[in-house]
Amino acid sequence: MQTVTQQPQHALAQRDELASWRSLITQGNQAFQSRNYTDAIAHYQQARAYVKPLLFGACEGADATIAAWVIAHLNLADACEQLDQSDEQGLLLCTAHETLCWAAANTHLADDWRMAAWQHSRRTYAELARYARRYPHHVPTCSALFLGAVSPQERSFSH
Repeated sequence: MQTVTQQPQHALAQRDELASWRSLITQGNQAFQSRNYTDAIAHYQQARAYVKPLLFGACEGADATIAAWVIAHLNLADACEQLDQSDEQGLLLCTAHETLCWAAANTHLADDWRMAAWQHSRRTYAELARYARRYPHHVPTCSALFLGAVSPQERSFSH
């Protein structure tokens, strides 16, 4: 389970639109810690739905927004794992990683978004690899692992 305090607080504090997301994640984390995984899933799903329309918008807050989106996915996957919903867990991890790989490679996105996607893809790749070790026959996971963790040397950033 990822917590809000694990993210750069200065970036999150600058994003008022993430206040609702932060509240939903906190409520989800409280439910998770109380072993009420069904409620945790509901809060994490709301947090994910809240942050999704903010992805790849204005450059300001790219890192914080992508971090929020990743946290919502990873927390959802953790809660699914607790309820033995391994297929759903795998699909969530695949979605998170594939989206970040797509964003990092998309030359139509601003470099801030692409760089943030690259940085966070390392975390989604690690979680996906951990999942694949437990469930090696989950085909979407194996496919997503072939994407690897995107490397900045493989991508052209104008920074």
